[in-house]
Parts: sequence; C-alpha cells; structure tokens
Amino acid sequence: MNRLVVLIDFSPYTPTLLKLACNWQKTFDLDLVFIHKLDGLAPTISNTKGSDQIIEFNKKEAEKTFSNTLKENNLAPIGEKTSFEAISIQLLHYLEDFLKPNDLLLLGLKGTGFLKRLLIGSTATTIIDQLNQTVIAVPQTIEETVPIKLALSCQEKHPLNEQALESILVTIGQKIKEIELLTVIEDKAELARGKEYLEQLKSKLEDRFEVQINIYENKDAFTEIKKRFSKRLDDFIVLQKGSRHLNDKLFRNFFINDLIHDGNTPLIILPTTD
Repeated sequence: MNRLVVLIDFSPYTPTLLKLACNWQKTFDLDLVFIHKLDGLAPTISNTKGSDQIIEFNKKEAEKTFSNTLKENNLAPIGEKTSFEAISIQLLHYLEDFLKPNDLLLLGLKGTGFLKRLLIGSTATTIIDQLNQTVIAVPQTIEETVPIKLALSCQEKHPLNEQALESILVTIGQKIKEIELLTVIEDKAELARGKEYLEQLKSKLEDRFEVQINIYENKDAFTEIKKRFSKRLDDFIVLQKGSRHLNDKLFRNFFINDLIHDGNTPLIILPTTD
C-alpha cells in the first residue's frame, strides 16, 4: 500500500494539508503518516538527564494538538490507516531512513516569502534537493482538490523518470482525465528532437489517458503557460528533479513563483532515475 507522508508544523496552513490528505485517503485508499518536527531543545538543557522527559512531554503535547486540529476541522481519517509521528531529530535524517521508494511526500507552500526562500535555500529546498523522492508541493489555497489533469513538463535532455511517473499514475490515476505533455523550446534546433520525445511518451500513455502535446517556442511562452493553468486548481504541474525547470534560475522562478504561488497550481516533483 502506498503511503502519503505529510509534513505539518501546526501553523495556520496545516489545515490545508490535513484536508487534502484526508480527501486523498478517502479517494485513493492511501495510508497516511503525519510527521511533525519538534522545536529543538535549548542548548543549556539538551544534554541533561531531563532532556528525554522534555522530549516525551513535547511529543504528547504535539499529539494532542494534532488530534484537536483534526476535530476543529471536522476531519476523521481512517484510524488503522493513519499515524502521527512527532520527532526530535533532524528532519532530513529521519526522512532518509523512514521513507519508502513509492511514498509520496506532501509539503505545503506558504506564500511568496516561503517561495523566495525555496529558491535560495530552506528546509523544503533541502528535502527536494537531497531526497530522491516524489514530492507534492501545494500552495495554501489548495485544500480538498484531487488531480484531474497532469501537465508534464518534459525535456528530451532530461527524460522523465517513467517508473516514478507510473507509480504516481497507479496511485492517483483513477481520477485523471487528461495528461498534457509540454515543453519550452528556446532553440529551434531542439524542436525536432523535443517533438519526437513527446510523441514517444504519448504513445506509452494514450491507451489509458487522453494525451495532448503542447510545444511553446516563442518569447511569450511563459505568459501562455501561466494563462492556461492560472486558477485551475485540479491541474497539477509535474517536473522532473534535475531538469532545467528546477536547476535553471529563470525557469525555476517562473514555474515555482508564477505558476505555483501566483497561479495557485499544485506541483509534483519526480525523483531522478539515478
């Protein structure tokens, strides 16, 4: 059974993630694991005998907060398929040992300030960059939506991890009505190879989904893409980790800030094939 692992911090944005996770559990029959990173102990007491007691107390308090937050939002995840973990160790190290290959990791994006930090360094960036895991990142306006359309940003130079994509489709594909394969061509010399790659991908998907290809090759490509996806909350953009869209600063700014934040479009990041 695939798991949806959800990182929560009990900020005002936590209910968004809880609502989405509970809806996905109901829709896709997923196991849910909620993970909360406890605040660090003060240096003066972190090595004392009482530190373990403080950690245990904080864990129990976090469990109470989690339970109360569910009740306040009228949410009732399936008990035997839901767990909560409050951890005191470094989050990345915990996730490296805890996550399974087919787990989906859900993160919340909290607005422009958070997204600016996402571009230059933050916990979320570290998780995306250092964990080779499928990550779902949603803006604060997204609550109970399920993906109806996937827009796969594809590049011939950075092929999609088809195994990870298939895992996503097996998990949530029952509700997907359409897949769009899109690419942005900056050099016309890339056009033929890019189109051939998209056609190959299409041939592997069109027996199960309605698939269309869109190639953007003019100077207004970003504007056109943003116009297509703005405010369409059931569309999820899919990017490949290691692709130009995540490594190149211009592309990264556009896809994350303009589409994900300004356009309120959820994002799925596929792990590399390495």
